[in-house]
Formats: sequence, C-alpha cells, structure tokens
Amino acid sequence: MTEARPCVLLVDDEPRTLELLGAVLEHQGFQTSLAATPQAAIELLRTLRFDAVVTDVVFDGYAEGSLVLAAARDLQPRAIILLMTGYPKIEGAVSAIKAGALDYIQKPVDGIMLGTFLERALKEREIERPNLVFKDLIEILSAMVANTIERVDPYTAGHGSRTRKYCRFLAEKLGLERERTEHLELAAIAHDYGKIYLDDLGFLTKKGPLTEAEFQAVQRHPQLGAKKLGHHSQLAEVRRFVAEHHEKWDGTGYPNRLAGDAIALESRILCVVEVFDSLATKRSYKDIWPLAKVQAYFTEQRGKAFDPLVLDPFLAMLERDGERWMRAPAEDLRAAGLALEA
Repeated sequence: MTEARPCVLLVDDEPRTLELLGAVLEHQGFQTSLAATPQAAIELLRTLRFDAVVTDVVFDGYAEGSLVLAAARDLQPRAIILLMTGYPKIEGAVSAIKAGALDYIQKPVDGIMLGTFLERALKEREIERPNLVFKDLIEILSAMVANTIERVDPYTAGHGSRTRKYCRFLAEKLGLERERTEHLELAAIAHDYGKIYLDDLGFLTKKGPLTEAEFQAVQRHPQLGAKKLGHHSQLAEVRRFVAEHHEKWDGTGYPNRLAGDAIALESRILCVVEVFDSLATKRSYKDIWPLAKVQAYFTEQRGKAFDPLVLDPFLAMLERDGERWMRAPAEDLRAAGLALEA
C-alpha cells in the first residue's frame, strides 16, 4: 500500500497563482483542490477532508479570507491553516493567528517554500502523538529534515543520516547505554532543523562567507530547532542536545557559551561529528577539506572547541575510516541525482 498524499485546499482569486501553486504542490507529493472564491472553498470544506488549507486574505478588495479561516476551524479543526497576503500588517497577522491560523506568508508565494512549510507543519503536528516509539520518531524526524532543509538546500542531502551514524559509532566507543544513544541519534538527525525558521534562508546557498550579521542570525538555529521539536516527552533530552550542539569545550561556542561538563556528553559528541561531516561536504561557500587538514584542525582544537574525552577516540576512528567517510557526502549527492559543481 502506498501512503496517502496530504490533501491541501488552495484558495485564491488569481487563477494563474492558483494553478501554479497547485502544480508545484502536486509535484511535491501533495493532493490539491483549488477554489477561486471563499464560498467555493467553504463548500469543499463541507464535503472533503483536508490536512491543510492555504487561503488568500483579500478577495475583490474584501478581507473574506476570514470566512475561510472560520469555516475551516469549525468544519476541520485538525487542518493546518496558512494565510497568504499581499498586504501584510502585523496586527492582522496576529489576529489571524489568534483566530486559528498557523501563520501567514507574503505574496508572491514560492511554491517550493510553501510545500516545505506545509510538510514541516504536518510532521510537527504528527510528532506530538503521545504513543510514538523510537522507530516512529526516527522516521518523522528524518522526513522533517528531508522535506525542509534538504529541500531548500539539496546539497545537504544525507548530512543528518551520516551524522546519526557516526554519533552512534562514537557513543558505542564511549560506552553510552542504549537509551542515551537513541536520544543522541534523534538529535543528530534533527540538529540543523532550526535553520528553516531563520528569517532569511539565503545563507544556505550563499556563495562566499557569511557577514557578521548573517552569522549572528545563524547562531539562533540551535535554540530555534530545540523549541520547534515540540513537547513530546521522549524528546526532552533530544531538545537539549540540539540546543547545545554548537557549544564548545572552552566556552567560546553558542548560543549560551557553556563550557566543560555544563555541556551534555551527547552534545559534545554531536559537536565533533557534525563539524567533521560539514568539513567533508562541499558547500556553496567552501570546498571539501582533505582528511589531513581535518585531522590537523581537530588536533589543534583539542581541549579548546572539543572535549579530549570525545575527540581522541574519534580521531582514532578517522585513522581507520576517515578516507571512506570523506567520500560519503559526494556519494550521497550522486545517489540523490545531484552532482558536485566544479
């Protein structure tokens, strides 16, 4: 059996916008229904089930999107509601969210970003189910990453899964018990999830280094990711590891400049592994580092950025597996149908 596609109702009085957004969402795996008026949308809400409703706010000069919002809240309270507007006003957005909308986005709407937003919201709703087990959480978090960060920046394909695998190897080497290792694996998958919530996603594919202002903005992503992972009881420790994965052993990291044992051991493992895979991956702003350069960097940062207790066994692992692990990002890109730029 194939998994049912999420059903989305699109409501807009601009036919071209409606057709384009519908086509892009269909290509991304959604099943869409289109309505050009609030009245047509309300009739569809009475007869079909939707996972999400995306509606314009203004129709023929009148703010009748509120009618769609009210009907959706009444007829399909589980549906995610997203407003589109060409006339954003903070007061109106706050009122809409208080009335039940998840958020609003400003026109013109990018169809790929809309799909990313909807996929993220649907998975975040799913992760709140109280009866989820480790396998379920792995699948949901993997889908959240694949359909958000990796959709916006395809060249990060596989980063989360590789980080998870190396974290598991290092946790086993350090003797962590199974439950702690599982929580670490979940954090490894989702560690960069907060990036999708930054105000400007252009840095993900920017050519060249970030400006100081951009880097300060990026430093918000660990806490954003921890917050957006929700309130599931099994994710309490996971949220901590996500929030701390850029903290450094000597207290010079971010966002809270924690140091030493104030940083969870799992967070220190994730920090080492995440840095390694980032250095092994070609990005828009950097080339792949040679293994020797990676090893020299880690050695120089021993006792500074990285806890020696964690780093030393990882360096031993690189002696054995480093060359193969350095090839993994390029192999994952090829498997995803992408190619490294020269």
